Amino acid sequence: MKKDNYRFLISSLYFNYIFQGMAAIILSQNMTNLKIHWQATTAQVTLVMSAIGLGRILSLYFSGYFSDRFGRKKTVLIAIGSYMIFFCGMLFSSNYQLAFFLAMFGGISNAFLDTSTYPTLVEAYPDERVNSSLSVLNKAFISLGQFLLPFITRYLLQHDLFFGCPFILCALCLFANMFYLLFARFPKSTTIIKKDTEIVTKNIPKNRGNFKIDGIALLIFSFVSVSLFNIFILWIPQYAESMQIVSHENSLIFVSLYSTGSFISVFFTSGIVKRGINIPKFISFCLSVSGISLLLMLFYPSFATVVVSSICIGIFAAGGIWQLGLALMLELFPKYKGKCTSYYSLATSVSIMVTPYITGILSEQKITYVFWFVILLNAIGLAASLVIVHRYNKLVKRLVLS
Repeated sequence: MKKDNYRFLISSLYFNYIFQGMAAIILSQNMTNLKIHWQATTAQVTLVMSAIGLGRILSLYFSGYFSDRFGRKKTVLIAIGSYMIFFCGMLFSSNYQLAFFLAMFGGISNAFLDTSTYPTLVEAYPDERVNSSLSVLNKAFISLGQFLLPFITRYLLQHDLFFGCPFILCALCLFANMFYLLFARFPKSTTIIKKDTEIVTKNIPKNRGNFKIDGIALLIFSFVSVSLFNIFILWIPQYAESMQIVSHENSLIFVSLYSTGSFISVFFTSGIVKRGINIPKFISFCLSVSGISLLLMLFYPSFATVVVSSICIGIFAAGGIWQLGLALMLELFPKYKGKCTSYYSLATSVSIMVTPYITGILSEQKITYVFWFVILLNAIGLAASLVIVHRYNKLVKRLVLS
């Protein structure tokens, strides 16, 4: 069957990622209104945000099993249904305790969406090398959602309209997409279970690195890289407003600037990696630029420095370096690719679960403490990346010589 037959299906699957991007920031974009709506403190609202990471952790393993066992269509329908529960639940919850429980559906949908979309694309185009392009388009649609939502929220604030309109709009769009996918034709699953005899005779690749050193360093980087841009887009509007740089409604635009940088960087990063750049050194460079831009913003708070920092975080912290870290993990530990991918994703989920609550507590003391915490995480991530830089060439050279 020709690949053109799956264009609408793949487009529909990518369409879901627009709302995954919006789900990641919609609570922070409406934090003031949600505090009133739930009669909650800032820390309690950020606790609800942490529930997204908890939901993802609880469903990571099961979502992959469900996708292989019951099919991609059922898996993506569960993902969309969970996102609809998330968006509607945030709006109709009367307190933060109920919102916390319903926010976990945002994490569940995140896991189920990934474990249905990625395999579907590979199964739809089995003869093409689609993994890199998949990561690019996946991140691009997430960035698109994060670019659009601040403008929608800003418009509602300026015209004194109901803050819940974006929640309802997201749920309606997802419902329409679910209706299409309900009748869409998915490619046949290519999940293969190898026989014991094949496993015995198969050449098992050798691990290049030492997991206690290289693996842990990459897990630290996974935690840090996601924390950097998640914390930034969560708190940059409040920082700009508290520093009296811009008004509340205009402060949301900095998230759109971040998303623009992230969108552009995804394609830029993909291009330079194809040219054979040293990935560990590139990761260290990106973390260095991110740290410098954050220090500049903290020492010289102004409209210009916040703009520069927003764009730099989008380009150098969120533009695909997380995926590059995963590629390094799989290159250094090819013997246990599945297990290493799970560990790497788990570090990300822990970040999504823990950092919103920690930064929520810090923000109640002083908003600048949040970004000094980001600086600390950036320094830890940079130290971990330098460990990989130091060891990477030796590890690869050793394997070649052996």
